[in-house]
Amino acid sequence: MCAFTRICLGLLLSAAMGGPAAHSHPLPAPAIRAFDMHQVRLEPGLFRVAQEATRRYLHELDPERLLYAFRVNAGLPAPGEPLGGWERPDCEVRGHFVGHYLSACGLMYASTGDEALRDRALYMVGELAKCQKALGGQYLSAYPESFFDRLESMADVPWAAYYTIHKIMAGLLDAYQYCHSEQALDVLLGMARYFGARTGRLPIYQMDRVLAVEFGGMSEVLHNLYAVTGDPEHLELAHRFDRAEFLGPLALGHDNLSRIHANTHIPEICGAARRYEVTGEPAYREIVTFFWDRVVNTRTYATGGCSSGEMWPDPGCLAGTLGPNTQECCTTHNMLKVTRYLYRWTGDPRYAEFTERALLNGILGTNRADTGQMIYYVPLSTGHTKAFGTPNDSFWCCYGTGIESFSKLNDSIYFHDDHGLYVAQFIASTLDWHARGLRVEQRTRFPEEESTELRFRTDRRQRFTLHVRVPRWARGGVSIAVNGGRIQASAEPGSYLSLEREWADGDRVRVRMPMALHVETLPDDPETGAILYGPVVLAGLTSRATYFVANPDDVAAWVHPVAGDAPLVFSADAPNGQADERLNLIPWYRVVDEPYGVYWTMTREGSPTHRRILDEERAERQRQARVVDTIAIGDEANEREHNLQGEATASGSHLGRAWRHAAPGGWWSWDLAVPADEPAVLCCDYWGSESGRRTFDILIDGTTLATQTLLNDAPGRFFSVEYPIPVEATRGKDRVTVRIVPHEGNIAGGLFGCAVLRAAKP
Repeated sequence: MCAFTRICLGLLLSAAMGGPAAHSHPLPAPAIRAFDMHQVRLEPGLFRVAQEATRRYLHELDPERLLYAFRVNAGLPAPGEPLGGWERPDCEVRGHFVGHYLSACGLMYASTGDEALRDRALYMVGELAKCQKALGGQYLSAYPESFFDRLESMADVPWAAYYTIHKIMAGLLDAYQYCHSEQALDVLLGMARYFGARTGRLPIYQMDRVLAVEFGGMSEVLHNLYAVTGDPEHLELAHRFDRAEFLGPLALGHDNLSRIHANTHIPEICGAARRYEVTGEPAYREIVTFFWDRVVNTRTYATGGCSSGEMWPDPGCLAGTLGPNTQECCTTHNMLKVTRYLYRWTGDPRYAEFTERALLNGILGTNRADTGQMIYYVPLSTGHTKAFGTPNDSFWCCYGTGIESFSKLNDSIYFHDDHGLYVAQFIASTLDWHARGLRVEQRTRFPEEESTELRFRTDRRQRFTLHVRVPRWARGGVSIAVNGGRIQASAEPGSYLSLEREWADGDRVRVRMPMALHVETLPDDPETGAILYGPVVLAGLTSRATYFVANPDDVAAWVHPVAGDAPLVFSADAPNGQADERLNLIPWYRVVDEPYGVYWTMTREGSPTHRRILDEERAERQRQARVVDTIAIGDEANEREHNLQGEATASGSHLGRAWRHAAPGGWWSWDLAVPADEPAVLCCDYWGSESGRRTFDILIDGTTLATQTLLNDAPGRFFSVEYPIPVEATRGKDRVTVRIVPHEGNIAGGLFGCAVLRAAKP
């Protein structure tokens, strides 16, 4: 950002730049308020199962192994073994998961009353305090202070030094707030003094450079600390992490989100939200509101996720972005945090509806019910499986946010104002509203049934308004019964059904919300869509690319419920035009190890897309008739038979098809049969959305046959290239060696198919 632009933004956000105006705004009063988590308990159901899986995993983790890298860094004895993955002793974000772990223990204690996890958190705080003391009494991390020397000098920049510090500070603050550990607050205050002095000596230009490296939610945790202490130095330190280069354009209503790393920036918005709450500066509320709109309404998939390859696409440009790394779980976790801020500020039910969508389809189902292990990505292209991590050798960023997500599943179900209760989510749970002497029991199997029942327990009759969210997906109308009698009440989808009455002990309210099948298409491709039942995204169990010749506006005509013991099971007619076949669909959250798909091509018979598909299928049949030899990429035995050789080469799967590529500096080769003394071609298949540095040479027996560059050649689909092989290259031979070599700094491939074909007849 140029100096002039920075000055302009500084003037625009003058109050936000730490001047006297920062204290001149009245603090905002939320439209609705959340209940403390200890007042809400999950009851048996889908969410309780997921919560319990994470609770067991938190117990299984060894605190000595978690503390290992901290003790080594502090020069203290370190019993036990180090952890692997992102917590291994040479990883530059080691210690980040320990911060998440403290938060998760505190949140789980608040959510369930699990005193053993509270005690675990208190023990770890005490051990971290010893590490901090050994390091001089203020600094605390699992890596040395020299990481910050490297960061400030921009020489050999570490991975994400402040990102990890944020996790540790947030964990300590949660241990203080949920586990009531004064020692945790003391350790956190020491860290704040250290980083206050460290950042305070940096000129603005140097701090701006520091903030160009991912720093997590430093702004949010420090504003939270200020809310606890009221110390203006903590507010000043928090504001140093309000990144003007990112927040400034948003304050101008400028969408600057395209092609940047999503989860770097969502925590920065959480910091802006918290600053608005503790200072009242209206510019920060406008930033958060505008940001949410640009992410949710222009960059979000049917699942509630919003990133592809960890990046945001251009607004409304989601076609061609579906892949094995669409979407990152961290982004869903943090977008839910942003959404919760906005819901409390406004009470607007659209924020609660997004929460429902993201919880059901982007959080629930990202941990295993049997082990509690997490996934990094939610694949949205067909043929992939959920790639769960391992107990002691993963610890990705999504492991950290994951254990937090499943430790606070109860934090957004109920809200209240001075006059009533808001039921925002339909989750089996119990609310104890101590101030009113009221207990509310929500009994439901939603979304596996389309109703919920609220039962009231109170020691006195009392008048208040019950607000039940009416989802936009309940297009058939919502009905309500009180104490068994249906009452006349109406509300538009996307609003609240509000009942003001005097409530008595034993009162029951039953709300029925009809669910229906519908399709949500991509904004830039009306023939590619996901199938939903109410708010639930359905996954089709298949390992291959699949399309439907069908009308997406009448999905109930070709997707049918399947009777049986398991709810929400459906069957789709005629996948890939095969009239005698069916595709089974189940809620995405119920998928465990099966390959699946979420988005499908849905086109009407005779449409240009249908004709193109038929042409491609016809061409493939013709191609198969010409095959001399073919490689089954990813099939170890087949590739061995073809004498696979190479360096820095790997294989994987995308849309149910295997690929092979070579990293920069690598290569690979196969030996393939050729027809002697007759024209032939080498046919290679590619994914049309590949981009970046992907230029490589294809050689036959050491002679360059072709140079190929992949650059978004056929977005969202596979395509083939046939390279004519000179007759002299095969004369007198029955086999040739095909070698793939990337240009310097490039990746070769991926290749999704490779075959020698007889040349097509004229």
